[in-house]
Order: sequence, then structure tokens, then C-alpha cells
Amino acid sequence: MVSTGLRRLTAGAVVAGGAVCLVVVLAQAQGATPKLPDGHPDLNGMWYHRIGAPAPQVKPGESYDAVNAPRGQVTQYPVGRPKYKPEFVAKVKDLDERQVDLDPAWYCQPPGVPRIGPPQKIIQTPKEIVFLYDDLSGNFFRVVRMNATHRTDIDPSAHGDSIGRWDGDTLVVDVTNLDETTWLTDNGAFHSDKTHVVERLRRTGDSLHYEVTVEDPAVFAEPWIQKPRDLKLMTNYDIEEAPFCAEKDRSHMQDLSHHGNIR
Repeated sequence: MVSTGLRRLTAGAVVAGGAVCLVVVLAQAQGATPKLPDGHPDLNGMWYHRIGAPAPQVKPGESYDAVNAPRGQVTQYPVGRPKYKPEFVAKVKDLDERQVDLDPAWYCQPPGVPRIGPPQKIIQTPKEIVFLYDDLSGNFFRVVRMNATHRTDIDPSAHGDSIGRWDGDTLVVDVTNLDETTWLTDNGAFHSDKTHVVERLRRTGDSLHYEVTVEDPAVFAEPWIQKPRDLKLMTNYDIEEAPFCAEKDRSHMQDLSHHGNIR
């Protein structure tokens, strides 16, 4: 036989347990940010899927810009442009005007950081976080080593060396060791081997806020802060194997017109 006091204590425990469950359910319903056992936000998942509009059919003698204008510009995100030192403005203008001839990303080369855009899929572990991309130029990946130091025993590369740390609930990715073969975005945005990129990713509910700051003291007049992006967790897409990139368009170019960044 259970005493009255024990029955009251048991009932109180049930009510308290129910209250806890109710709080959890309400938090989930209100879009609480899920966290992993280590206490950090769970960034796992597919966050971005690049979907470009179908390319218009351009006939001999027609300009891409003229054909594309009536149907709206190709889907793109305006990340902004760096501000260069005065002595490099003419170089940027020349690269911009001859983009279809000189842009390395149009000839199946890696897009580089931050031009490759926000991570499309994230795989997260306590020691490293992997960014996966299905890009115009093929599949790429970046391994962000957590709480590490930059390596000095590797050659510079298109996507550099990425190390990460947590600033509260924000993942901060520090990127160095970038080579000079890539552009930072469209329109002739070249950079030097002194480039330093910092990405900040913060999850709130099912949204991922992505910010980028680029410093290049060799050619920039000031640090370049890209327009931030907000991404939504995607459940209907997954990373796909990109088709092999083979340049077949250059011989069909009619003029120097081109579309903008669709990453």
C-alpha cells in the first residue's frame, strides 16, 4: 500500500516529467537549434543546392546578354565586390572585360574560396568538419580541422588550408595558403597569395547564417565583407556526383558577354 505522501510525491514527479517533455516539444516546435553531445550546434545536413536557370539558345551573331535580358538574368547571388588599391583598378577592369577568355573557373578549374560559395553539405565530427560541393566545375571538398594550427608543410592550393574553432555557437573557419590561380568572384576579382579568408557559420533552428570576410593587403584597399547569406536545411536534396567538366564552349563564343555568379 502506498502512503498518501508517496502518492503525492509520485504525482509531483510525473507532473514535473511531463513539464520537461512539454518544454522540449515546445522548443522543437519553435525551431530550437539542435546540438550534438559535445554541446555544439549540429551543422550536419544539406544546406544549399545550386540551381541555375537553363542557358538560352544563342544563335550566331547574337549576344548572350541580349538574348538573356527578356527572360530575366540567370539566378545569382550578389555577394558584392572587393575594393582594390588604385594601381590595380585597371587590371580588374581588363580581366572583367575579357572574363570569357580569362576566368579560370570557366575552364574547369577549381573556383576557390570564397567563390565556391557556402558549403552545400556539411559532415560534422568533433575533430573535423567537412564541406562538400557539387559545383559547376565538378565535385569538391574542404576539410576544416578543428582547434588546429595552419600547416606550413603543404603547397598553396585553390581552396587553401582551413582550420576551425567555436566562438560560442558560431563556427569560425580561418582559411590561408590560397594560391593565385582563382578569382574571388566574377568580374575580374583576382587576388594575391596573401589572401586571408574568414567564414562564420551560425545555425538557428533550421537556418544557417553564412558570413565571409576577405583580406588581401597586397591588392585590397580595405577588407572585403561579402553580403551575408541565410540558408535553409534541405530534406529533398542530397549532394550529387557532378558530371566530368570538359571545356567545349570557347570555340562557340560570339562576343565577350557573360552571365554572373550562379554559385
